[in-house]
Amino acid sequence: MQKAIVYILLISLMKVGAQVPTLTTAENEFKKGNYTKAINLYSEIHTAKSQLQIARAYNALGNYDKAEKQYLEAIKLDTTLFVAQNELGKLYFKNSDFKKARMIYYRLFATDAPNPFYLYQLGLIEDAEGNPFQAIGLYKRSYNLDSTSIKNIYQIGKHHLIQRQLDSVHKYADIGLKMAPNSIDLNNLKALAYFNNGEKEPAIPYFEKLIELKQHKTYIYKNLAECYQFVWKYDEAFECYKKIVEIDNGDPEGYRGLGKLYWREKQYDSAKTNYKTAIEIQKVNFNTEYTALAQIALDEKDIKLAIDYYKKAYAQDDTNYFALYHVCFYSDKYYGDSNYRLQLFEDFIYKFPNIKIYSDYAKKRISELKEEIHLAAN
Repeated sequence: MQKAIVYILLISLMKVGAQVPTLTTAENEFKKGNYTKAINLYSEIHTAKSQLQIARAYNALGNYDKAEKQYLEAIKLDTTLFVAQNELGKLYFKNSDFKKARMIYYRLFATDAPNPFYLYQLGLIEDAEGNPFQAIGLYKRSYNLDSTSIKNIYQIGKHHLIQRQLDSVHKYADIGLKMAPNSIDLNNLKALAYFNNGEKEPAIPYFEKLIELKQHKTYIYKNLAECYQFVWKYDEAFECYKKIVEIDNGDPEGYRGLGKLYWREKQYDSAKTNYKTAIEIQKVNFNTEYTALAQIALDEKDIKLAIDYYKKAYAQDDTNYFALYHVCFYSDKYYGDSNYRLQLFEDFIYKFPNIKIYSDYAKKRISELKEEIHLAAN
């Protein structure tokens, strides 16, 4: 009996000993980014942590379906492996599977609380689904648990900026900047909070800081140029407009700004050249005008004309979900062809699945129209 026990122990020790070099090699390959080789090695060790590493490797390779399966396998082997659940939640969020992501983080918060990160992730999910008031509540609950998260502070500040609650923007941005003075997001918040409120002089150092942090974006130079002109720093404004042209020579704002400054200096030939260039490259977009004409047509009870104008507005700007939704909504009232109306709503859901205010109604009509078509066929 004793010999049998000793034999079993020896076999077990031999297996463990065999796993050690395999695990070490797998980890080395993973660290080097040789993910496929690492996956093959980790597959020889069926533990929760090896499954987690396989999931991470598939994630790094962009094979998200296999990554999900391996995360689920790791969690099945060890239900207390919260890191695997957290990474799976992030994966669901990245792939816009908000329902599953929400379930993961609510379950995590229930079992591994208090953890402010889970509340922050839930806030991101609510934001992504178009629920800003639920999101800000979650961000602030997260902040109350941990006031050091710069990402969370930024989200709170951004929500206050959208609501034009500028005192709150400055309050949270200042708290964050004391901890992270080089935060691009927080410097941007401060700059926009001042600029959007017409306070151009105090916005200057924050726009300058963004450029110092290598944020060479045209809107920053445009806004900074306006601020410089407000405080009579025309040479600095001139350099900003030159930079806009350098970054994007298809942006008329740079040429328009240069034209204005040359005109001010009475350099009329240079002013005319820049204004003419701005005219030549400017992209004409009548999206706003077509939308307005559609609404006037509705006031005059001409639904067909309104539909045509909404179609033209969408053709001008294919990110204009408002126009496309109204094409669907009023076509649903105007046309009798159920198949045509169904196609319009399905097209809207395909293009704008996450615009909750409209997609919920579109999904409802899709279901009703399918039922109508089914009944008509019978």
